[in-house]
Parts: sequence; structure tokens; C-alpha cells
Amino acid sequence: MRLRRRFAVGVVAVLGAATAVLPALAGSETIPAIEAVNVAEGIYGGHHWSPAQVSVGVGGTVSLSNPSEVKHGVYWVGAPVSPSCTAGVPVGVSAAASGVKWSGTCTFATAGTYTFYCTVHGAAMTARVTVGEAGTSTPTATTPTSPVTSTAPPSTYPPPGEVSTPPSHVPSMSGSPLSGAAPGAVHFAPGPHAGTIKGSIGLSTVAIGGRLEVDLLVRHGSKLVRVGRVLRSHLRAGKLAFVLPLDAGAALTLRSRRRLAVTVRLALVPLHGATLRITRNLVLRR
Repeated sequence: MRLRRRFAVGVVAVLGAATAVLPALAGSETIPAIEAVNVAEGIYGGHHWSPAQVSVGVGGTVSLSNPSEVKHGVYWVGAPVSPSCTAGVPVGVSAAASGVKWSGTCTFATAGTYTFYCTVHGAAMTARVTVGEAGTSTPTATTPTSPVTSTAPPSTYPPPGEVSTPPSHVPSMSGSPLSGAAPGAVHFAPGPHAGTIKGSIGLSTVAIGGRLEVDLLVRHGSKLVRVGRVLRSHLRAGKLAFVLPLDAGAALTLRSRRRLAVTVRLALVPLHGATLRITRNLVLRR
């Protein structure tokens, strides 16, 4: 009789331990994780999120982190609604929302595709979270085949708390974002003041809603160093003019040498289609 009683007590103890373990196991389920990665190659180096795409069910959670000493942040550029992120994730619409060595999570209550850029490096550092029906979370490893040249985020953004979506009037079409052939649609020349370059670009309807990035570079040893930049976002069709000034160091070099060879690199990023890149070489004189 005592033997049966001891056996019964042992069974109850084992079942109680198993019951306590099951919630712990359920709570320790791994969630998809996206991490900032830096590649020390190219002129400015490359940066990307790894993996670049994950999938979760409705109500699912994704871990976002930046374990490095390079500043990164999260800028939601396309989503059904803004996800709910913990305080550890620097979410914003400019480089001010960034940091080093951070981590946190975001929860997605609505189905759809959530796209985000880095607030510091812009569209060159893009990742997506696909939220479907409730189910198993499946991370998709999408590693860039080559380093991505870092670019800054757009110069203007939607108000904090809002998520930008492509305007409904933007046509989904293929074709050139330029209103004509590249040689005639894009112009660069020394500006009206020393140390500046004036430029203009003719934009077609394909460019509506897109982004323009223009970098001014000078050679320093074996590398090209950026000494000026112009950013324009939410583009409209028509002619866009801009002035690109040298930074203080390059302007000082121009004054002392009275001549400075520069390279202008233009990137036109439409909402649909491939990025158009144009490079021109100029000589500034004083």
C-alpha cells in the first residue's frame, strides 16, 4: 500500500514539473531577428540589414538590433500601419533617430508588407517584414551579393508617427525617369559663386514621388572623398534646379590652389524601377 502511495506522489510531482516547464518552453520560442551589418569596402563602406526580409504572422514580433559602433536607426517608409516598437529601437524620420549598440522588438498587428530604411544610410539599407495570417515565423536570409554604397535618407519626411506610402497618382510604369536623353536632361556647370556647382535635371512622370541624391567628390590619394551633397525627395515631373556647394575644407583647397577637379555623382531613385546613376567630371576655378 505504501509503495502505491509513493508511486502516486511521484507521478503527481513529475506532472507538476512538466506543467511548469511547458509555459517556460512556450515563452522561450525564438522570434525572427534582423541585425545591422557593416562592410568595410568601397569608398564609403557598405551597410545592410541581415537578413533583408523576414515573415511573421499577424500579432508576431521581430527583433531589431545594431550591435556595432556605427550609427543606425529605423525609418518605416511603407506599411499598412506603424508597428509597435519597444524603446530600444530608435524609430524616426531623420538621422537624429539613430544610435550604436541598441536592440529591441517591434510587434505587427496588421497583415501587410512593412518596409524600413536606415535613418542614417537611407534606401541603400532596406529591409522588409511580411506579415501574413497567424502562423510560424519564417526568416528569409537575403544577403546582398556586393557591398551597397551608403546613401543618406531623404531630406524631407512625413511627420513623426506617420508612415509614408506611394502617392495614389504615381503611375506604375517602366521607362526612364528623365524627360529626354541623359546628356540633354542633366546639366552641371560652375555655379555663380566660387566653390559651387549649379545643376538641373529634367524629370518625367516616372520620377514622381522619387528621390534625387547628388554627391560632390574630390580625389584624396587613391580614394574619392565626398565634399558636398544635395538631397531632394517627393519629386515632381518637370525641371529641377539645384546648387551644390563645397564644404569648408574643399573650399579652402580651391582658394589656395585656385583650381580643383571634382566628380559629380547623381542617383535618381524612382518609386518604381531601377536607380539611374550619372557621373560627370568638372574643374572649378577661382
